[in-house]
Amino acid sequence: MVSRLGEVVNVSGKTIIVQGKRVGPQIVGKIVIDKNMKNIGRVVDVFGPVEAPYAKIVLFSNSPDFCDDVLYLR
Repeated sequence: MVSRLGEVVNVSGKTIIVQGKRVGPQIVGKIVIDKNMKNIGRVVDVFGPVEAPYAKIVLFSNSPDFCDDVLYLR
């Protein structure tokens, strides 16, 4: 099952930050996919305010720029 994670707000090397509405500690360890259904990374941390949390994703490989893209959880 695929669910929307959120929008990319920061990219730094092999780490990206996504802001989402339904982001919580239960997603740590989940695989993240792009709009083409390609596995791009794994959630390693969730942080920030409860109303608008952020997820930290470590990419599996150097990937193209994801700024302003929407990412999904597998």
